[in-house]
Amino acid sequence: MRFRAILALTAALAASTWCHGQTEPLQGSDLDRRPSGERETRKHAVKRYEIGQGPRSFWLFEPDKPRPERAGVVVFLHGWFAVNPAFYGAWIDHLVSNGLVVVFPRYQNDVGTQPQDFYPNTVTAVRDAFGVLNGGVGHVRPAPGRYAIVGHSAGGNLAAQIAAASTDPKTELPRPRAVVIAMPGEVIPMREPSLDRIHPSTLMLVMVGDEDLVVGDLRGRRIFEEASAVPRTHKRFVLLRSDRHGYPPIVAEHAAPTGVNRRLDNGEGFFRSLQMSFGDINALDRAAFWKMTDMTLAAAFAGKTMDDATADLERFRHLGFWSDGLRVTPPIVSDSLATIPRVIPVNGIRIFPWSSSTRSRIATGPASEAVEK
Repeated sequence: MRFRAILALTAALAASTWCHGQTEPLQGSDLDRRPSGERETRKHAVKRYEIGQGPRSFWLFEPDKPRPERAGVVVFLHGWFAVNPAFYGAWIDHLVSNGLVVVFPRYQNDVGTQPQDFYPNTVTAVRDAFGVLNGGVGHVRPAPGRYAIVGHSAGGNLAAQIAAASTDPKTELPRPRAVVIAMPGEVIPMREPSLDRIHPSTLMLVMVGDEDLVVGDLRGRRIFEEASAVPRTHKRFVLLRSDRHGYPPIVAEHAAPTGVNRRLDNGEGFFRSLQMSFGDINALDRAAFWKMTDMTLAAAFAGKTMDDATADLERFRHLGFWSDGLRVTPPIVSDSLATIPRVIPVNGIRIFPWSSSTRSRIATGPASEAVEK
C-alpha cells in the first residue's frame, strides 16, 4: 500500500509540474512584461562544478566573467525527485547572474534514498560545499554575513530544518541570514531539529499556492508557526493566487517554482524526460518567487527586517499587468496566519499521515478571512 501511495504522489508531482509548463502564444496577456517596468540585467556568466557522487554530492554554480573574489551564497534545495538542477535552472541562473553562488545539494538517489536520510545528506553536502568554497582555490569565496537558504516542496521543509540545525555548533553549519520556503511538504514527520531553534535574527519567507493539490498549505503554516523564536517583524507568509484572466493562465500550483534551463541539465532525474519537456517562465517566477526572494535576501544581507523588505508592499506583491491593462491578481502577504485564507484541501496528498491530535489541533484553529484584495 505504501509503495502504491508513493507512486501516486510521484505521479501527482509530475502531473502538477506538467501543468505548469504548457506554453502557447500569448493571447490577451503579456506575462513577459516586467512588473513596475523592471528589467532583467545580466551581470555575470555562470560557471558550474559537480562535486562528489551519490546523495551527498552537490553542484556549485558560481558567478563568472567577471569573477568576484567573494560573493553571497544561496543553498538551493530541490523538491522530491527533482534532482536535476535544470528543473530550477531559470531561477538558479537568475541568482548567479546577479552575483550569488548557488549550492545545489543532491540529497537523494531517486527512489533509492529513504526520506529520513534527506536531512543528514543535506547537512553533509552543505558543510562540504562551504569547505570547498572556503578553500578558495579556483572558487568564489563566501562573503561574510551573506548566506541564505531557498527550498521548494520537500526542499522547503529541509530549508527550515537546516536553518534550525545551524544554531547547533556540532553541525558545523553556517547560520543563514534568510530562509525562503516555497510550497513546503514533509515526506516523513521529524521532530528534530526543532524549528523553534531557528535564530531570531533570521528573515523567513514562506510561500504557498491557492491551487497546490500536492501539499496544500499545512506544512507551510506549521513551519511559520513552529519558528516561534523568529519575531513577526522578521517573517512573512505569502498566499499566491491563480489568475485566469488571460492565456496562458497563471496557476499557483505545486510546481510553479520550477523553470527549465537546459544548459544546467546533468542528465539525471527520475522523471527527467517528462520534466525537461516543460518549464515555462511567467509572472509567478519573475515577479513572485524571484523578486520576493531578491528583496528578502537584500534586506537580510543588509541587517534589516522583513518589515523593511515589505515596506513598499505594493512593489513586493505586484505581479504586473495583463495586456489589456488589468492587474494580475497579487498575492496576500501577512505576518499573521489568521489573516491568510486556507488552501483546500489543507492536507494535500500525504504518504505518512499526521497523528489524530495534530489533525484535531489544526482543524479547530481560528477561521481565516482574506484582508487584502
